[in-house]
Amino acid sequence: MAKARKSRGRQKFIPLAAISKQGVPENIRREEWLEEVCQGFVSPSQANKSYYRVLLETLWPVGHGIPGPHVKEEELREAIERFRKSRHSGSKPYKPYVDVFRRLRELQGEEGVTGIGREGKTYQLISLSLSEKRVPRIKLSEKDWQQILDKYQHKCPVCNRSEPEVRFQQDHKIPRIRGGGNELTNWQPLCDECNNFKSTSCRGCHLECEQCSWAFPDRFTPLRLSSENISKLRQFARQINSDAHNLLNQIVDEFFDAKGEE
Repeated sequence: MAKARKSRGRQKFIPLAAISKQGVPENIRREEWLEEVCQGFVSPSQANKSYYRVLLETLWPVGHGIPGPHVKEEELREAIERFRKSRHSGSKPYKPYVDVFRRLRELQGEEGVTGIGREGKTYQLISLSLSEKRVPRIKLSEKDWQQILDKYQHKCPVCNRSEPEVRFQQDHKIPRIRGGGNELTNWQPLCDECNNFKSTSCRGCHLECEQCSWAFPDRFTPLRLSSENISKLRQFARQINSDAHNLLNQIVDEFFDAKGEE
């Protein structure tokens, strides 16, 4: 396995506190910073490296200081689409790019651009500081991915939806930044929506991953009742002047007590 490489010229990347509100110091020019960061990308994909640069150029536009402007998700999508269309040969039908925010997460993670902040659906380059690079994430082989899909019955383990209603992402149960590895037992198929929710929930989380419902939904995700059964349960609880949660636990206890007596 390849070692993570340190970013080059790291001393030049300084925190927000050291940057003037009137702009960037003379020795920290936008073009110089972008060139240094982009030359140090560890991703093996040239296409992904191009997308990373487009995202950074959009987050730090020409003529703007640091912190950069607030950039909406749609603006980042449009920047990637403009870049792709400018290089589209026309020999094949053009398809919109669907992995914009996966590339952004890689930029924040593997590529160490920790100065990218997020609030809701808005992003901002708030600092020029970097963290150490990480070994680029791998993509599972078709055989291994099929094995994972079969294990989860081709359903997202969190929301229980299947393709083609949703599209799956290859997700590390325990994130690599928290010590997760690439062994098959650490992979699961999360749909785009649940994968984004998990990514957001992981930021700043100090919960042990082994107790997390996003990492191990088969153990910790709340059980689901059909809307019809929930309605029946609540209605009966009102009739007997009971709490619906207590009633449900009572029903479950009585069921397993009866099973134990068989």
